[in-house]
Amino acid sequence: MMKSCLSVILLLATAPVALCAQAEERISHAAPISLNGKLVVLNFYSAEEARTERGEQPEVWNKLAASPMALQFPVQGNNTYSYQLYESTPDSPWPPVKVTYDPSEGCIHITGNDMHVRVVLSFQTATKGSASIEWHDEGGSWYVRHADFAVSPSTSTAGLVTMPQAEESDGAMQSVDDGLGELVRELENRKYKTAVERLYQKRLLTVLPQIMEGAPIDNIIPHANGTTALHNACGLSHVEIVRWLVEHGADLNAKTAKGASVDDCVGGANAKEIRTILRQKRASRK
Repeated sequence: MMKSCLSVILLLATAPVALCAQAEERISHAAPISLNGKLVVLNFYSAEEARTERGEQPEVWNKLAASPMALQFPVQGNNTYSYQLYESTPDSPWPPVKVTYDPSEGCIHITGNDMHVRVVLSFQTATKGSASIEWHDEGGSWYVRHADFAVSPSTSTAGLVTMPQAEESDGAMQSVDDGLGELVRELENRKYKTAVERLYQKRLLTVLPQIMEGAPIDNIIPHANGTTALHNACGLSHVEIVRWLVEHGADLNAKTAKGASVDDCVGGANAKEIRTILRQKRASRK
């Protein structure tokens, strides 16, 4: 009887693990049948790029520093629209590019003149996920992987295309630290015993430096079941990181790709203290 009770207790104690710390599988959410009236924004904080001769496959990848890419689908557009991306003159004519969303593939195609861009959207939730880009033009091919994207409502009746622009790594980008750097260094040096704890640690060491560099605090971590930094900090039972995230505006109602809330992920020795932090912060935001 005692052995049975112990098994039940262990099962309940590890319930958050099953919800938030499963193996790093690729969680896929069905792509929407329409992007009409939607704004798709791609950010490149964790992205990598490769450049090749046209049509050749990439071999060497480098960290990408670029401004966001935005695609705004009109409310009435039947998943397609045209946009004058480049200035057209009599000496240098350039027709509008055509933007088309294919829901069967979850892809956005941008075509014009000798340019063909294919944006593959892998949804991890209904509105967020990871994207890859293939860009082919007369100058060669450009590949991007591990870009983050978010889809939000738009009431615009006009289409929009904002292409990414290279950013110089000159230190001009405003960073966010406010004590987070010290927490990251502490996390790097901590030795965790279990595989689940080490998984949470790995995810946080991926996303927290990006937040310090200016990435949104609620960015979905690539290939991590649609979790945010707060989900993983709660799962790791790291009080100080949880406190830093909630004090800097982390979404307390964020859900993973499988619908697990931040509260569902709370576990470990500091679970009671973390639940108190979440409860108090929710009350202060009302």
